[in-house]
Amino acid sequence: MRTPEAVLKEYFGHAAFRGRQQELVYALLDGRDVLGVMPTGAGKSVCFQVPALLVPGLTLVVSPLISLMKDQVGALEQAGIPAAYLNSALSAEEQRAVFARALRGELKLLYIAPERLELAGFQGLFERVPLSYVAIDEAHCISQWGQDFRPSYRKIADFLHALPERPPVGAFTATATAAVREDIVRLLSLNDPLVCVSSFDRPNLTFYTEKPRDKREHLVTLLRERMDQSGIVYCATRKVVDEVQELLTARGFAAGRYHAGLDAQTRRKNQDDFLFDRLQVMVATNAFGMGIDKSNVSFVIHYNLPQNLESYYQEAGRAGRDGSPADCILLYSPQDVRTCEFLIEHSNDDEALDPATRRTLKERDQERLRQMVFYATTTDCLRRFILKYFGEQAPLSCGNCSNCLTQFELADATLEAQKIVSCVYRLHQRGRTVGKSMIADILHGADTERIRQSGFDTLSTYGIMRTDSVKRIRDLLDRLLEAGYLVSTGGDYPVVQLCAKSNDIIRKRLPFCVQLPRDRKKKDPAKIERSPLYEALRALRAEIAAREGVPAFVIFSNATLQDMCARQPTTKTELLEVSGVGRVKSGKYGDEFLSCIKRHQRQSSDSPPPGAASAQRISAQDHGLLKPWTQAEDDWLRDEAGQRLPLPEIAARHERPLGAVLARLKKLGLPITR
Repeated sequence: MRTPEAVLKEYFGHAAFRGRQQELVYALLDGRDVLGVMPTGAGKSVCFQVPALLVPGLTLVVSPLISLMKDQVGALEQAGIPAAYLNSALSAEEQRAVFARALRGELKLLYIAPERLELAGFQGLFERVPLSYVAIDEAHCISQWGQDFRPSYRKIADFLHALPERPPVGAFTATATAAVREDIVRLLSLNDPLVCVSSFDRPNLTFYTEKPRDKREHLVTLLRERMDQSGIVYCATRKVVDEVQELLTARGFAAGRYHAGLDAQTRRKNQDDFLFDRLQVMVATNAFGMGIDKSNVSFVIHYNLPQNLESYYQEAGRAGRDGSPADCILLYSPQDVRTCEFLIEHSNDDEALDPATRRTLKERDQERLRQMVFYATTTDCLRRFILKYFGEQAPLSCGNCSNCLTQFELADATLEAQKIVSCVYRLHQRGRTVGKSMIADILHGADTERIRQSGFDTLSTYGIMRTDSVKRIRDLLDRLLEAGYLVSTGGDYPVVQLCAKSNDIIRKRLPFCVQLPRDRKKKDPAKIERSPLYEALRALRAEIAAREGVPAFVIFSNATLQDMCARQPTTKTELLEVSGVGRVKSGKYGDEFLSCIKRHQRQSSDSPPPGAASAQRISAQDHGLLKPWTQAEDDWLRDEAGQRLPLPEIAARHERPLGAVLARLKKLGLPITR
């Protein structure tokens, strides 16, 4: 009998399970229900796919996103695993064909949306086809306390109870607090499940929080630093998505957009263009949702503040799924908080919820937002903040986030804190409460009509921080809120109020210190090591992907190509030792990749052409092919293309190969003169 480890290697190309995968796999094989809470990229799917291949019958996979099923099934088929999906995107004839394959016992995994469980006749299929397992992906959707509650998930338990024989059930999610985990177990009626909560730490991810003065220009700078990488830019609203995508397209980036306001055909086309690397950047709302199965995403930038850390960590975790270094960057501004508060105020309007539940959910969302703001403004280790939020211990410093890469100095802000809290106190004496921006304006002494009409210019605290910048006042106000010396209400128009701890500042006059940034250690954007062999393998992968009609990462991930470069196998046996190369893919593509590696080895061992000039020319060609394009070079290209200079002359000026210059001109949409 085959072992789980043998199946893992044969179909997925991995020599050993990671983290707690092995425990979950063996529990399902023993007939036990499981709940696996594992961060994005930790390999949740393997936990039910391996058992599905080891026992007779069909495994049913409940997944919330129709758009994701096709990609998951395509990847399984590439690995030689018979799988299919059923959803509304298929024609009636296509759906009948899937049913027929299931009845004939030709499938090992069948993916469906939870809504399909309610359709008449669907249950009848499983009176004739025995289920070996039921796997529930994104299981947190069943809980009202989760960040993506979906009422359709509540029907799964009814479906399980109605089966002729209930199979072992596996529930999987990337983010679930203790309360959500309890809900999943209870609402799915899991029987004495093995609960595995893996570490939420993703060591390959570098976390950044930044507060740029001009978000638009800062975003352009970030993307120019990552011109050869694939990434996602998340925005809070459809309007912002459209604006950002237009900006990036105008600046020469291959950027698409994705939000619920686009028709299904456009969304699917844009997603396919991103998956197939025809687009470098996808600008999206969180509708570009759960389980984006693209392993070579090298960065995720949040242009706006998410409403909670659960959503942020899940979305940021779509970077670096193959284990390669990746960047997770949050661009923060106080205006984002007001947008989030507005969205929270107008959410949870489901008529099925009673007023008390709606109120409770709103209070929960407001507290989650406060934690998100604290993350965006803290000077502590960002990784530690995230891990502590999910109940996991962490060292004081990770050395791999923007705060740990910044040197801070402790500054005494006691006097400034007293001025800020005193301003809130003076407003309270007049029976007035205002928001953060107004408090900053009062302290800075802004001469506005609203301040004069409200009489705020007669306050004793008006203008007492005139010499401080408004930004510094706002930063200190955020620190006071984070430390609990003041509180901010929720709603459309949140206001700042006093609390019991305010007395520590204005009556007890306790010291208040803050950490201020001094400088930041230079860290280049996360990128994998590139070499001539890596680029050759990447080009071959792109060629095969185009031939097969699948995204490049489905053939082999970037991490697999890196391991190929390190090992440089020359036989099929050696190729199977590469992480991510299984038996089926070795049989399909092994000869081509081995030929590419051998060709590179022959070229490397050949004697260099005579003469130093020739050697320098080859070196310059390699350098010109691999080095990233800079903003200054792009500006020169625009000028040279505008002068209608011939392509060879432009290439000579930039000391780059003709092909590299031609590709860059096309990417920037510039005219080409041959």
